Amino acid sequence: LENNIVQTAASAGEALAAGVIFTLPALVIMGFWQQFNFFWVAIIAGFGGTLGVLFTIPLRRSLIVEGDLQFPEGVATAEVLETGQEGGAGVKRIAKAAVAGGLFKVGAKGIGLWPEIVEGAKGIGGSIAYFGSNLSPALLSVGYIVGLNIAVLIFIGGACNWFIAIPICSGIGEWGTYPETHNLAGQAMSAVDFAGHLWSTKTRYLGVGGMLVGGLWTIIQMRKSLVSGITAGLKAYKNVADGQNSVKRT
Repeated sequence: LENNIVQTAASAGEALAAGVIFTLPALVIMGFWQQFNFFWVAIIAGFGGTLGVLFTIPLRRSLIVEGDLQFPEGVATAEVLETGQEGGAGVKRIAKAAVAGGLFKVGAKGIGLWPEIVEGAKGIGGSIAYFGSNLSPALLSVGYIVGLNIAVLIFIGGACNWFIAIPICSGIGEWGTYPETHNLAGQAMSAVDFAGHLWSTKTRYLGVGGMLVGGLWTIIQMRKSLVSGITAGLKAYKNVADGQNSVKRT
């Protein structure tokens, strides 16, 4: 029970923080806000968190009771908490992994023995060919936790962005005509820098669109389960109000 409470509190806090940082800056970008007001941010976050908790009632039936929801991050966190309580070989493995990850980070970022990102780009004709990889044990761990299916999907999305979208975007005249290509703080912009510029200003919005479409499509696929969950919840509430039966606690 204690592990469940800790995991739930951490997940709720993470989701609430993500909801704030991914949405409220849009008010500033659109010019609706000139600055962030702590009071209104807290009010919006409070209402958003409350709505999120209430919305889990119908989602629980469709995702957990009737479906087979996978939550790899929660499972991994629970395993770490249980291992910490039990001790033994599991704790030693976690400690070794933490030390190895820390040493790798110090070697790459602190001492500079090797780069954190291995990347290269070259102008071919009127386009740019780019390849890069982030040498991070943390990302390897995340890939292991989320599983092969999700990891492959993320890789395909990144490959489509860097290997297809950026060459196309740079090949429609940007590489040769964009002013910042030849004048960035008095220095010429390299192919690697220009590829990053295209990603930050243009192609990364493909990923945002993919997330929006994926979220909407998921809701469309879950429409029957959502309706049945809401209907069952209202029916159970009505039965309890009429004194016919009680709601089973789960």
